[in-house]
Amino acid sequence: MVSHLRDHGIDQKCGFTTNNTLVGLPDIAKLSVNAQTVSGRNISLCEIKLKRAPANINFCPKIHPIIITTLGRTGSTWLMRLLAMHPSITVANQHPYETFALEFWLHLVNDQLQAPHTFLTPVDQKRFKRDFLCNEQKRSWFHNEYYSRATNFCQQAIEDYYLQVSSEQNINTARYFAEKIPYFSGDGATTWRQLSSVVRELYPTSKEIVLVRDFRDMVLSALYFGARNRIYVDIENEKPTAYLNVIKEVKEFSEYYRRHKNNTLLIRYEDLLLDTPSTLETIFTYLDIPRDTATLEAIIRDRFKVDPPHQQHITSISIADSVQRWKQELTPQLQGKYTDAFRYDLHLFGYDS
Repeated sequence: MVSHLRDHGIDQKCGFTTNNTLVGLPDIAKLSVNAQTVSGRNISLCEIKLKRAPANINFCPKIHPIIITTLGRTGSTWLMRLLAMHPSITVANQHPYETFALEFWLHLVNDQLQAPHTFLTPVDQKRFKRDFLCNEQKRSWFHNEYYSRATNFCQQAIEDYYLQVSSEQNINTARYFAEKIPYFSGDGATTWRQLSSVVRELYPTSKEIVLVRDFRDMVLSALYFGARNRIYVDIENEKPTAYLNVIKEVKEFSEYYRRHKNNTLLIRYEDLLLDTPSTLETIFTYLDIPRDTATLEAIIRDRFKVDPPHQQHITSISIADSVQRWKQELTPQLQGKYTDAFRYDLHLFGYDS
């Protein structure tokens, strides 16, 4: 780092500190430390190679997590509603099904338990180091025994929350609870990639469904949905550049799936919509939960029932019209631009590109 700064006339001590959780990383991992200049240039500062022991897990869950990994405007609200209709799955049953109990308590595990002193004032940080990190015995207790107990508490809190949800819904057969994992939770919060890694390590029995939608349709849906909160917007004027806003997200999402596809179930929005029975059977087989005729028929019979909050979530004339809407709503020139922008990603998920 010094070599990068030498030519800029900086002769005083400078640098940065950061905290990064190791939970979810491979046993042998490599971290790259990069910096970005004001001009946007990326500089590689160093690589850190490490070897870590897995988290000491002693929590035995009664109900297990299903995480829905997806981007916005992909039908996740509808999928959550369908999952909530199965007696083996508990979902905090309120539109848009984005309760974040798992995210909330695992955020504590991922961030605050890893480096609790960073959330204190400078004066209290000194006291923290004095009281908890003053010798090897105290450091070992704090980073091992205390961390394990605190993690156990967070997992128990997650389970108690969803058991309460099950009780409120008179469900006593739940094997799983389902929760969406947002793409990004906000500045300073745990990203969905980190959170998914933490879930996989702390819950070896967890299941993950990756939900995807044709990215060209996804962009248009997001464009129309966002326009509802704006007094005036010329949607046709925004279509030529709307896809540029999500290219980075889509690339990261594709890379995530490529790395974890062997341990996840991929569900396409179009299959869930156009062939609901077979897609639901695939999901329930993956989860190893009952898929008897009566259960499937009850879900399929009510799958298109839409309550008022969900009605406001829909941006197409009908549910069927939401499939390949890009062919109807984009000019041939824009169809080419959208397809070129997402070509690799579309191919990865089995879409025509």
